[in-house]
Amino acid sequence: MAIPEDLLQFIWKFRLFQTYPLETVNGDLIHVLHVGEHNKNAGPDFLLSKIRIGREEWTGSVEIHVKSSDWFLHGHQHDAKYANVILHVVWDDDKQVFHDDGSVIPTFKLADYVSEKLLGQYQRLMEGQSWIPCESQIQHLNTFKVEGWVDRMAVERMEEKSKVILGLLKKFDGDWEKTFFIWLFRSLGFKVNAEAFQALGEQLSSLLLQKYRNDGLKLEAMIFGQAGLLNTNFDESYPVKLQQEYQYLQKAHALKETHFPLLFSRMRPHNFPTIRLAQLAILLQHENIRLQGILDLVNLDDFRCVLDNLHMNSYWKSHFNFGKQTHIVSNHRLSMMTQNSLIINAVIAFTFSYGDYFKQEHFKEKAMNWLEELPTEKNNIVQKFEYIGINASHAAHSQGLLHIKNKYCDLKKCLNCGIGLELLKR
Repeated sequence: MAIPEDLLQFIWKFRLFQTYPLETVNGDLIHVLHVGEHNKNAGPDFLLSKIRIGREEWTGSVEIHVKSSDWFLHGHQHDAKYANVILHVVWDDDKQVFHDDGSVIPTFKLADYVSEKLLGQYQRLMEGQSWIPCESQIQHLNTFKVEGWVDRMAVERMEEKSKVILGLLKKFDGDWEKTFFIWLFRSLGFKVNAEAFQALGEQLSSLLLQKYRNDGLKLEAMIFGQAGLLNTNFDESYPVKLQQEYQYLQKAHALKETHFPLLFSRMRPHNFPTIRLAQLAILLQHENIRLQGILDLVNLDDFRCVLDNLHMNSYWKSHFNFGKQTHIVSNHRLSMMTQNSLIINAVIAFTFSYGDYFKQEHFKEKAMNWLEELPTEKNNIVQKFEYIGINASHAAHSQGLLHIKNKYCDLKKCLNCGIGLELLKR
């Protein structure tokens, strides 16, 4: 089995090797007082390590390689950052390494001190073809430790969303209101139309959205028009009125029509982008659907009350798209599952991001507490985890499980996963 360098770093970091007695390849006794701080930036792998070699105690850096000759392959002999390396940890010692002054850098051959069981466990995780690498083992771990890691992953998922939101904020010169509108658009696009809805939100003027907040027809006309959904001949009065209003808005505000790849195929009609945009237009008319209104929220039920009362134009009771009447009569109320998804992706994620940006922990805590108030999300990933014995008791857990599957399991990043650590420790 090929041994990757990140496995060696993992073994060193968590001391998953025989700890005594240890010797350098030259026979000097080693006592690891402190493995050091794992360095994720340029330079040696571990900083501020404390190692006793023979009778002398050293403080400095530890560099880790699969082969000792990698020192030269990576050009460390020409890099001043490696001048204070006190121990070279390798799997295969194939070449002696020196400091600039000609002194030998002590080398520790890790392969002589690592259990075959650990290597076998790592190989099973990496080479397994299961849904997740640890599918046959995870249910045997301590439940408390698994839940602790899932909780941590829920926070990490919010942190990742925060990075995206704050990237948008930077793109729009620190305009929080504009960023909130864009994120609201993206969230209502859900997974299939998220990118298209975000592009539409970026195109629309937040000033115009606020200007026409109390004029539902103009607001809908601007949203549908800019989405490229009013550029055909209509016979029904409602879309004709929207078209006329949009033509007026185009002239009044020099609007340039754009076309976004809105997806309708393989989608339930209630999720059509036309329905979601109509719901969005109604939502934007509510006085509390503003950044400050979201930040002032204390109880999620207040926001849910808004979502429960989206009274769309009667046209949509018999239509899912323009010009196509249906025999299905619907008020297009947002289901509880859809509401929860919108709350998680818009309200909670944005509240967390705001707290992240301004270093105000109470916003982040409020966001995470809200996640724990919401029921577990129902999707294939959460259901599969339940099948293998890992249950989610609220939305924070389901968010954490989604993050673990997408960012760790699918990429086989078991060495960066708390669950992987526990399995390798065993």
